Amino acid sequence: MRREMEAFLLVIAMAAVACSTRSSVTPGSQATLAPTAFSGERAFEHVRRLVELGPRPVGSEAHARMREYLRAELKAYGLTVWTDEFRAQTPLGEKPMVNLVAERKGASDGVIILASHYDTKLFTDFPFLGANDGGSSTGALLELARVLAARSETPRYTLWFVFFDGEEAFVSWSATDGKYGSRHMVEKLERDGQLSRIRALILLDMIGDKDLDILRDAYSTRWLQDILWETAQQLGYGRHFTDRETFVDDDHVPFLQKGIPAVDLIDFNYGLWNRYWHSAQDTLDKLSPQSLKIVGDVVLRALPRIEAALAAREKA
Repeated sequence: MRREMEAFLLVIAMAAVACSTRSSVTPGSQATLAPTAFSGERAFEHVRRLVELGPRPVGSEAHARMREYLRAELKAYGLTVWTDEFRAQTPLGEKPMVNLVAERKGASDGVIILASHYDTKLFTDFPFLGANDGGSSTGALLELARVLAARSETPRYTLWFVFFDGEEAFVSWSATDGKYGSRHMVEKLERDGQLSRIRALILLDMIGDKDLDILRDAYSTRWLQDILWETAQQLGYGRHFTDRETFVDDDHVPFLQKGIPAVDLIDFNYGLWNRYWHSAQDTLDKLSPQSLKIVGDVVLRALPRIEAALAAREKA
């Protein structure tokens, strides 16, 4: 992803952080979790296993092994799982890519997508582990899939858990280099006459930082974003969902461009001046299970409100 107006907005963000007394989150005890409660520790364990595979850029052996791990976990949750294999033209030539989708059937054929990218950026001069960028959201999405699959009540809308391939640019971020998986999915759904089924998308990206600080993405659909921010406040997580704005070009944008409500939950202040992003320092020790739990809790609590809002809009 790329944040627009990065230098200007980061100055504002860092100034706000400097004036704040907010401390880093700390892991909490999850020993008595119900089966349908989000476990930050479980999500963190997924991230640890992914990081142990090493760098996971598109087309690598580690990337394929990670995909098989994701597929096995999702099937173990009782979800219907399928892949969408495609070839994408990149500045480095044609690359095979695979989007992975798991489905939890709902009462309606309409679909709410919960998504993350699962690739890591290709670097040739250092091993990029992508613990936060690619790893954290993937681990959290797996845990969300487990929780929602285990619930006895049928959701109002069908849920798709989508793991996008090829979010990262191969050379330089542009309209044609980056977001390969999400762009492909939107194009395929439109070709197949299925795009109208998609009611909303909630994207997770870089959500594991110990010092969790999620800003409002100004591209995201405001009413959808408001529900998530209000939910965070109600749960006591308001200090981690701040009202400062930024602009992030990410996997939600292809859906927004087709008129689909979409929101990006992303912490793009990863280390001082975002210095851990796309660096050798994006490692597991920078992450916190509690940060993953915060985001997971907010999404789970917000989902019924999002479903109700969508249903009301369809009746209007």
